[in-house]
Amino acid sequence: MAASAFLYLIPQQPPDPRIRQAFRLWQGHAYVVVVKYPIAELTSARLYEDGEPLGPANSDPQDISAKGSGLYKLYRQSDETVPILMFSTSDNTDPNTNGRKYQLE
Repeated sequence: MAASAFLYLIPQQPPDPRIRQAFRLWQGHAYVVVVKYPIAELTSARLYEDGEPLGPANSDPQDISAKGSGLYKLYRQSDETVPILMFSTSDNTDPNTNGRKYQLE
């Protein structure tokens, strides 16, 4: 009982904006990854690559795949409980190997 009471004393941590897990190639230049981000804030979230903004946000998935160049979409499918980020890097390289850091804010 005392141990569980202790947990209430620890302040709740905000979501970590850094995206650390591996990105999965969807098709073309588009990669997808599950993100830890509040669902209520999806529409205002912005994606950054090494501190530089990417975008525009809410791009069409076919454009992300075909054109790349930093386009992205952050969304949640109706049958899923976590947000998904679909994006392309600024220069259409593989985000798993290009050495850049990505984060949502």
